[in-house]
Amino acid sequence: MIESNAQLLSTLQQLVAAWCDRRCLRALRHVLRGYPLASPFTDGWGELLIALRDVRAFALDELNADERAVLEDCICALEKMLRG
Repeated sequence: MIESNAQLLSTLQQLVAAWCDRRCLRALRHVLRGYPLASPFTDGWGELLIALRDVRAFALDELNADERAVLEDCICALEKMLRG
């Protein structure tokens, strides 16, 4: 469970580093659309959410089971943040 923006960004940094190490090019292509944040405002967080949803839609087969779970946690945390 992701509790803060700092924890979310740290988690994403770890995911992106792992994808770079393994050369998960489709996942990287999609996530780099929104990460790192271009803007700390709602539009930047919204772009990140879209990017993570695109990873889930188009590159899920590149991820291992743990990464899939972490990706879902990140998406849920962003959706909660943007709703509230």
